[in-house]
Amino acid sequence: MRPQTAEKLAEEALRGEVDAVVAFHNGDIRAAMTTLLLDCRHLRLQLALGDKGMSRGVTAERTTDVEGL
Repeated sequence: MRPQTAEKLAEEALRGEVDAVVAFHNGDIRAAMTTLLLDCRHLRLQLALGDKGMSRGVTAERTTDVEGL
């Protein structure tokens, strides 16, 4: 598949997704954008919390015991 073809297919797929989001909000672009921005905010928070949890968990599991390696 040529890069231009793949890029065009991706653009068409994205356009379809955007149309679906706007249709879900009955054509209200502001409502669609608000929902997407709130979703992004929520996902960023979840990533930040997960990152802190993983960092803390990895540190808590460290031991000086060589047998565990």
